[in-house]
Amino acid sequence: HVAGSAVAAASTFVIEGVRHILEGLDHVLFVICMILGAATLRSLIARVTGFTLGHTVTLVLGFFGLAPRGAWFIPAVETLIALSIILAAVDAVARSANKRSNGSVVVVTSLIGVLHGFGFSFMLQNILKVDAPNVWQSLLAFNIGVEIGQLLVVAAVWPLVLILRSRPAPVWRIASLTTAAAASAVAASWAIERAGSIFA
Repeated sequence: HVAGSAVAAASTFVIEGVRHILEGLDHVLFVICMILGAATLRSLIARVTGFTLGHTVTLVLGFFGLAPRGAWFIPAVETLIALSIILAAVDAVARSANKRSNGSVVVVTSLIGVLHGFGFSFMLQNILKVDAPNVWQSLLAFNIGVEIGQLLVVAAVWPLVLILRSRPAPVWRIASLTTAAAASAVAASWAIERAGSIFA
């Protein structure tokens, strides 16, 4: 789909990466749950960076076919991505209640990023061929686009989180619980639907 210079390829796939995040509700919900559970902007950026490092590895591996080839693999990954949203939602509520941060969450988020990277690679294989010109520039650009998309979600949601946290405690508690519960409900329906495809 990309012809011409490396700059043209890069600009195309930066846009594709941003679009994939913003149009992919499962990834958006995961980022929102990460935001809910972050005590500070610094800890949030650490989570997002860990997530990015994790998905960079498997995005490249998955794109080049260095992943299981069975028909079960894609629905299994998509099911686990849905479950990761529930995990992030539960973690966010627990951290909000305890008002504490734990560095180990960055490791967990990085591992979840590894999982989401396979999801990104499945989509990327539909729009970029392994033997395409400027393939490495396109891969890097797509990953940068994904990161920009995540940061756009952070930029939109984090100020709202700060406003709600500045209100009386019950306001933030209700808002975070409601958001986490809604995200979990949607993710649970996806997990059930996708799990049915694993053994189909």
